[in-house]
Amino acid sequence: MSWRGREMAAAWGLWLALGGAGCQDQRFVIGNLTPGQGGGGAAELPRFDAPTAVTEINSSEREEDPTLTDDLLEIYFMSDREGSRDIWTSRRAGMGSPWDAPHAVENINLAESIEDTPCVSGDGLQIWFYSRREPEGIWLAERASRDDPWGTPAHVDALAVEGATVIGPHVDPPGLHLVTGVTPADAETYLAIASRERPEDDWSALVPLAGVDGPGDEGGPFLFDGGKQILFRSSRAGGGDLFWARRASAEAAFEEAAPLEEPVNLPEERDTDPHLSADGSVLFFASTRTGVADIYEARRLTP
Repeated sequence: MSWRGREMAAAWGLWLALGGAGCQDQRFVIGNLTPGQGGGGAAELPRFDAPTAVTEINSSEREEDPTLTDDLLEIYFMSDREGSRDIWTSRRAGMGSPWDAPHAVENINLAESIEDTPCVSGDGLQIWFYSRREPEGIWLAERASRDDPWGTPAHVDALAVEGATVIGPHVDPPGLHLVTGVTPADAETYLAIASRERPEDDWSALVPLAGVDGPGDEGGPFLFDGGKQILFRSSRAGGGDLFWARRASAEAAFEEAAPLEEPVNLPEERDTDPHLSADGSVLFFASTRTGVADIYEARRLTP
């Protein structure tokens, strides 16, 4: 068994002791898991229509990592349009309205640093992100209302992993579970999860997320449906595609992950950073299908 296999076996026992994923996240189901003989099942992949570029916020440079408030009226993302990876934001007046001209987020970006992979809470009052400032890792900023500026960010010490880079956090709506990518110095990125009993508590140590460790690297996770479904980016099929996996319960390991079909994933392109709307009807993600990474949205088809 590889070092990661031994680590995952031990960590899975710890994770079960912590109560499994148990996310009180979105309750919609975007794919079907049909029970089969012997307790097995066949999964029907979630399907989406042709993606469209979110043109108001894209530029000629790279945009990735979209994350939105539950009402879909405020978006955060990474852009390097000013020469460095920073977190940008935009708002719109209502669904179907155009996005305002985006701007770099105040009080979060540092001139001599890199800020990346934001995750905004559904109410828009907390934002987690990766920063290369000292100490490198996951940081958290808060604000009293969506009309207030973000407060001074604080490093989330509990989410540090010795000898590894932790990047790409996703936090469930109650703020009790966090999934993220972990990149050891001598290995590929794997997905890990932390939990806590109350939002004011410290996070547990990150442990590998069982069942989604593929032959490539994984990142950009989005956990939902009470912890039973996940979307993430994986290089196991090439340069990078969006994968979906499901498990029978929040305490089980995930079944084998499968790539989303075209027109979301495209051959020879890098499709990454999924974010589902609160009702599961819209998928936001980043793709290089126009030659540079831009942000797209796609409507879900039944199922």
